[in-house]
Amino acid sequence: MKSIIFIALTLFSQCVVAAEMIPMTVLQQKNLGVKVTKLQAARQVTGQAYPAEVVVPVNQVRVVSSAYAGLVDQLLVTAGQTVKQGQVLAHITSPELIIMQREYLQSSAQQRLAKQSLDRDATLFKEGIVAEKRLQASQNAHLESAAQHNERRQLLKLSGLSDSSINQLDKGGRFQNGITLTAPVAGVVLEQMVAQGQRIDATSPLLKIAQMHPLWVEIHVPLADIKRSNIQKGALISVKGLDATGTVIALLPSVKSQDQTAIVRAEVRQGADNLFPSQMVDAMIAPASTTLGNASFTVPTVALVNHQSRTVIFVQTSKGFEVREAKVLSTQGVTSTISSQLNGTEQVAFSGTAAIKASWQGMGGE
Repeated sequence: MKSIIFIALTLFSQCVVAAEMIPMTVLQQKNLGVKVTKLQAARQVTGQAYPAEVVVPVNQVRVVSSAYAGLVDQLLVTAGQTVKQGQVLAHITSPELIIMQREYLQSSAQQRLAKQSLDRDATLFKEGIVAEKRLQASQNAHLESAAQHNERRQLLKLSGLSDSSINQLDKGGRFQNGITLTAPVAGVVLEQMVAQGQRIDATSPLLKIAQMHPLWVEIHVPLADIKRSNIQKGALISVKGLDATGTVIALLPSVKSQDQTAIVRAEVRQGADNLFPSQMVDAMIAPASTTLGNASFTVPTVALVNHQSRTVIFVQTSKGFEVREAKVLSTQGVTSTISSQLNGTEQVAFSGTAAIKASWQGMGGE
């Protein structure tokens, strides 16, 4: 007889589970001691930690160099220093710059002479004094001198001279004997490759400046874990011990022969200020279930209810509670991190869950 009653109750419970709705008034919730709390979005991904290195994206690194050989007579920044765009970084004394300014003035004079010859030949051609061939030769000479003059001007601009300085040179101003190097972007000086008083060659790299937001984290993950966890682009990552999160942007096919790991590259936008280049960290990658439509939240551990080999939570509605299935990602004392199809604004029951479960299964009366 007892076995028949037990089977009947089990079948009844399974039928009730399908409904997934638990009617309960506010007064009933108060009498049963039911309390609710708002969902909290999980700030960090939990799971297996993997070694990772912080790197700067290649398109955010700028190399500062001098267009001409010379002597570094001033160096105003050092590695690790934050700089603003346009800030003076160094000054280079360069004899080559003086030679280039002289050649620029020569090309300017040649252009003026070519323009005068062209105007004169154009007048004489109209009067029928010179042939058209001579006019064409004057036109070609003027075009060549103009191209050479523009080339010299662009070389001076590449050396660091401004348009106003070059215009002053055209008006008879004195030559600049050095090159002032400025920061092309705002960022942090990653590397200082010269010292004050050192002689440098043309286009030698002097400084590296990097924009520090966002940053990349290159995670070394065993191939077996990539396949088992189904790690894909868009998966969430978290840096252990630091408030920094991001998403996977690439899975590099190269495999390190020493430890048979592949590189999972993630872009960190939130909390990138807590990281610095070449820093070694531990990073965690969210399971596939948390990145394929489900979000992760932090709830009190007592809010989790086990029922028929699954974990559920009771989400408050206007008419009572709704049963939602949840996947437990981790548990740390009184709090647990779960993955579920929720939007983050819901209230979940954390006290009186036994009474709610009893009502869900049809135990007890009105």
